[in-house]
Amino acid sequence: MLYNGVDLAAFQAAVSDPAEHLHSFVMLGRMGARKGTYDFIEAAALAVKQAPGLTICIAGDGEVERIRGMVAEKELGSHVTVLDWVDGEKKLELLKNAAAVVLPSYHEGLPMAILEGMAAGKAVISTRVGAIPEVVTEANGILVEPGDVPALAQALLRCGSDVEKLNHMSVNNRERAEALFSVQEMHQRLAEYYRWTAEGKVKK
Repeated sequence: MLYNGVDLAAFQAAVSDPAEHLHSFVMLGRMGARKGTYDFIEAAALAVKQAPGLTICIAGDGEVERIRGMVAEKELGSHVTVLDWVDGEKKLELLKNAAAVVLPSYHEGLPMAILEGMAAGKAVISTRVGAIPEVVTEANGILVEPGDVPALAQALLRCGSDVEKLNHMSVNNRERAEALFSVQEMHQRLAEYYRWTAEGKVKK
């Protein structure tokens, strides 16, 4: 299987000590129901009751103003920041200041947001859809069913309370990203695929 590749060197600056960001989470990309953004806000409202220090940053495009409205309606303004699309240094900064990346989608292939989070050494909280379960296991993240808001809230609380587990996930994700999803690895696989195809044509 040929996945998207991620440049690990580009995300080195976002690697940080998970213990410094225990209750901080980030979600990057398009906002909307299909991406589970509304579920994320609902889960945050549940989680802050047990973890008042929890903070979330959501950055991207899509239904940005509706998400901001929901945050205001639920009085989560001191916990949830909603930004427009970010890239470059700002993206690295958001990743650096988070313990985990969150993507509670209903439909996905293998999103770059997860691969970038892995390259930055972040734990991953996501859903059992598409190719995500092939990449995210108990060793490097937490998966819940799409739409299961209470389970998503518990995942946030678990990531915010277990430093040892977060450290383990961080190391595993960097190693896994390097071994399986680096740009160099993808180039090598693509070259092997073309070589195999060429040899197949010769045989014919």
